[in-house]
Amino acid sequence: MRLSRAGLQAASLAIACAMAPFASPQESALLKPNSEAVYRALRDSGIAEAMLVENIVLRRDAGVITLKSGVMGFTAPALGRDTVAVFVGEGEFALTPASSIEKDYLKSLTDQDSVKETFDRALFCFTDDSGKEIRRDAKPRPADPKLAETLHEFRKRLRTRIEEPRSMVEALLQAEDMDNVEADLLRDLYNPGHAGFFSAYMHGRKHSDLRFHVKPRGAFTQLSAPEEVALVNVDPGEAQEGIWYLSHRGEEIEKHTASSDEDNRTVEAASYRVETAIGRNDHFAARTTLDFRAVTDGDRVIKFALLPTLRVTRVSSGGQDVAFVQEDRREDGSFYVILPQPMARASTHQLVIEYQGDKVVHKAGGGNFSVGARQSWYPSVNSFRDHALYQLVFKVPKQYTLVSIGKLDRQWTEQDLACSEWSSAVPVAVAGFNYGAFTRKDVTDPELPGFAIEGYATSDVPDYLKGAAGGAADAMTPARLIGQTLVETENAMRIYNAWFGKSAFSRIAITQQPEFNFGQSWPTLVYLPLSAYLDSTQRWQLMGLQSRFTDFIDEVTPHEVSHQWWGHMVGWSTFHDQWLSEGFATFSAGLYLQLTEKSPDKCLKYWENARQRILEKNSFGRRANDAGPVWMGLRLISMKNANGYSHVVYRKGAYVLHMLRQLMYDSKLGDKPFIDMMHDFVARHRNGNASTESFQSAVERHMSPLMDVAGNHKMDWFFSEWVYGMAVPRYKFDYTVTPTEDGKWLLKARLTQSDVPANFVMQVPIYLDFGGQVVQLGRVKMAGNATVDSISVPLPKQPKRVLINYWHDVLEQ
Repeated sequence: MRLSRAGLQAASLAIACAMAPFASPQESALLKPNSEAVYRALRDSGIAEAMLVENIVLRRDAGVITLKSGVMGFTAPALGRDTVAVFVGEGEFALTPASSIEKDYLKSLTDQDSVKETFDRALFCFTDDSGKEIRRDAKPRPADPKLAETLHEFRKRLRTRIEEPRSMVEALLQAEDMDNVEADLLRDLYNPGHAGFFSAYMHGRKHSDLRFHVKPRGAFTQLSAPEEVALVNVDPGEAQEGIWYLSHRGEEIEKHTASSDEDNRTVEAASYRVETAIGRNDHFAARTTLDFRAVTDGDRVIKFALLPTLRVTRVSSGGQDVAFVQEDRREDGSFYVILPQPMARASTHQLVIEYQGDKVVHKAGGGNFSVGARQSWYPSVNSFRDHALYQLVFKVPKQYTLVSIGKLDRQWTEQDLACSEWSSAVPVAVAGFNYGAFTRKDVTDPELPGFAIEGYATSDVPDYLKGAAGGAADAMTPARLIGQTLVETENAMRIYNAWFGKSAFSRIAITQQPEFNFGQSWPTLVYLPLSAYLDSTQRWQLMGLQSRFTDFIDEVTPHEVSHQWWGHMVGWSTFHDQWLSEGFATFSAGLYLQLTEKSPDKCLKYWENARQRILEKNSFGRRANDAGPVWMGLRLISMKNANGYSHVVYRKGAYVLHMLRQLMYDSKLGDKPFIDMMHDFVARHRNGNASTESFQSAVERHMSPLMDVAGNHKMDWFFSEWVYGMAVPRYKFDYTVTPTEDGKWLLKARLTQSDVPANFVMQVPIYLDFGGQVVQLGRVKMAGNATVDSISVPLPKQPKRVLINYWHDVLEQ
């Protein structure tokens, strides 16, 4: 649970030899006697009582557990309440999804639209009245050794951290805020006024690790999900692994009160002060001061996200030690703080957390460092949800440069350490830094007054490239191409300021990372892949001709720069809404290509490539679009559809915004209606979080009469089709253009829409190509699987061709 004295002394000596830490590590804060006893009782207790059970039915929202016959063992009560029970015998679990979208998703994974699974053993953890419910119909019996074995088996499974997760589900369950079941039980035990939870971990006949949760605080918190009911099949590498069901409670659905805006947080962060020292051996020693507000009433236990290799040495408040839990990093080593007294709703508090460890930064060679723990290098709550103020102090070996989010307030030296202090002028959702032997270049743009653009890159490639391309890689100098990335950044900032609203930040730092093929963006800080700092000849030497990778290089800088708006100035409420970040950033990269290229060819190719990736079949015969709707977010990843998330959330999400832009285009006003809508959307959510519902409201405030398909001034029809639905229409367009007696031309055309539900509606544009000038003639409203063959339009001159969806206005097969 905490570092031993010997381990602390050894770690302290290593840190002390490497750096001047902010404070000497101290003995881990001991849990106060009552907390220690309660937690240890939960953690270590064995089977205290056995009972015979027969035909006991536990109904928990959409799930029904039937204990047909067997033995139930209870651990010792904690604070007078049953919390843990283990079952051996014959049982059955059944679940029927409460919504069509969940039913369809379940069927896509299992080929069934409901669940029925027999199981021979199970672990139940709960703070509701399950204990009383079971005891009421059970009968005492002597202890059974199988109960203790089963309890040990489940505990080992739930307490073991997988160093290298084998699947998306396992990665989520093994995240920095991995559940410590006993700490979660303690949280509810210390707040009896809060509605209790119920979890069942079942060893099924067909599925050996099936987990069912009903949790009022959120059934899958690692996913930033407001839903309270979940069914998860943990089976890495197998086709049916996934989050089978994730839904609000049935009563909420029936009453239409379920919402992405539900707030299941315990606390809300107001500000962080993080003081960090990085040693010559890459060790960390740090102290975080967190100011926060209580969201709930009566809670004492707070869960943090913190890299498990960073070991907490002390937690204090007002100079007094505060209890905490942190098991071994190889176990469920998540970090929880246990306050001495319950918090009152809206009360404010401060915690000081001291910690040290490694695996935050990794030497990559050539002065390159990989910053791995980008969200969990400091103890945080509600990462990417709470927007807080940050004050960051760093002390690093002086031969390296550290680049942080925020603005640089001051810098100084202490012996062989370079010290700097940074602060965020506005609340942000996350803090981060990059680090290396960087060369720096600055740009000032008169069209971006008061805004600084900085570029950082190393002069040498990381070790993994040494010797590559017959040794040609050794001579590559990433810093040589800083200027190119800064030009792209300048252009992107100009475009996005005009189209989305002025940036809330006063600077942006474009930094090189050793990772080759992905980028990432933090507020005011962009991590670009090493490949963005290589020219086309160098990339050819390393990789040969790869057109898709060349496209990636063209797109990565504008994509990541746009995240200053999508993800940071405007965050997302839940995992359902992450397309408002990734989809919007993918759209923004396409917009950048359209406005910076003389020819439309690159832009048209961009949208065609996106269409192909959404619709092309993989080796399992599945299209990314088959994984589910945009709204399903990360759940779209599965063994048979590994690209479901990236191609649907990123590319189809981009198409959603692109199609709205095309719908809003006005022959006289051009893109002004769309630009006005985007400015309004950003302004209303600046330094906060948006949801799919709030974005739809923004669209409805600016929709044109053409978009009012249902006649109710609502965009339900569009969002139902493209965000919550999976249909992609197929079009067939035939036309003739013939001369008329008055010297003009007559267009007659026939348009067919197919492969869609009967209620699917879309406005399809028709374009005329007059040899280099393409103009929109008008739109045809298509409903269901139908043909419109009455298109007849006189034309002043003969077009070179007539076509639909020239700008990829509608995603089509």
